[in-house]
Amino acid sequence: MKPYYLLFALIILSSCQSFDKKDNGSFSPANLQPSAGTVTIATIRSTTNEKPTEEIKSTPTIKSFPTQTKTPIPSQTPILIVPFLEGTVKEQSSCRYGAGVAYLFEWGLYPGDHVRIINRNGDGNWVYVKPSTYNNECWMKAELLDFKGDIYNLEEFYSPLPYVYTYLYKPVKYVMVERNGEDVIINWDPVWMTEDDDRGYLIEAWVCQDGKFIFLATNYFPYTKTNAIIHDESGCTQESNARFYTVEKHGYMPFIEIPWPHYQ
Repeated sequence: MKPYYLLFALIILSSCQSFDKKDNGSFSPANLQPSAGTVTIATIRSTTNEKPTEEIKSTPTIKSFPTQTKTPIPSQTPILIVPFLEGTVKEQSSCRYGAGVAYLFEWGLYPGDHVRIINRNGDGNWVYVKPSTYNNECWMKAELLDFKGDIYNLEEFYSPLPYVYTYLYKPVKYVMVERNGEDVIINWDPVWMTEDDDRGYLIEAWVCQDGKFIFLATNYFPYTKTNAIIHDESGCTQESNARFYTVEKHGYMPFIEIPWPHYQ
């Protein structure tokens, strides 16, 4: 046998023996099996001379969130709307075209007169009634009536005003408005009326006062009165507004919208 054949056989025998040895640091599926309650991050050993990375074990953290408790919302007692109440007049009273003394007189009521109470204003201090002694409805103070039931069970209502169309008097043509802080100043040109017919002017305003959106009705008399100051604050979600009427004893001229200056 030639020497180089012997050398070749020795090399093959040496290689077979190296594959029979186990490498304790070799990558094996067994190293990927995590122990109970741990998270294992497997690492692959580098073929360089660097030290192998150690296995990192950590216990999983489970965050617990507090159970949300719903805050109970207080239930609002529903208002029972009724069609009307029955009432009796306690003392001599004026029944008017609107809910307030700023409106024209419409009918007279006397103690013992029966009325059907149909509606109320926002505050419940004026009620819209149908007197047994009158063909139409009108407004009177609630405190001047005896009745059973709750005024606030009646529906809130604002009745339209009676218009008069005559050639004798005409509505105001121009209304000038400016704001000075929380005061709105209104000026207008006078509308001449006879002393007998003169009932001046009416301003209906929806304004903000003390954080509440309220309704104001104010009469300005006699016709020579040509200015008004209305207090209007900030702090309400609704926008303030107003309208202007010229008034004579038979009724109201068509109103003019007042260009209301917003609070700055």
